[in-house]
Amino acid sequence: MKKMQKGFTLIELMIVVAIIAILAAIAIPAYNDYVTRAQVSEAVSLAGGLKAPLAEYGANEADWPELVGPTATATATQIPATLVGEYATISSEIDGTYPAGVITATMTDGRADTQILNFATTDGGATWECGATGTTIESKWLPQACR
Repeated sequence: MKKMQKGFTLIELMIVVAIIAILAAIAIPAYNDYVTRAQVSEAVSLAGGLKAPLAEYGANEADWPELVGPTATATATQIPATLVGEYATISSEIDGTYPAGVITATMTDGRADTQILNFATTDGGATWECGATGTTIESKWLPQACR
């Protein structure tokens, strides 16, 4: 009588492990890029919240304000804003002379750590260009609107 095989052989188990390793080698870099894109989108979101108040201030004062934290008491030349997120920080100064200006977001954590994302305007804040000159973040991590 022949003995019936029960369970898995070593070869079968090695094949399964090899397949899992190949899938992981493909999935992990893709997941890391996805996480980095999500972190960069935080900078876009922080800057997006500043665009309308900056345009309004610029239209009224023909100058750029200084940005201060949301809990600070703003003076006449300042506007309160969320400047620090979990992965990005917005500079408190708008670079440039009105009506041209640049909002600078610096990444503070993750794979894009210390890289810069700039938002530029030449018309007093009516329109903004995401990923303007000086941006150091790789284009694959930028949102589609910034590429």
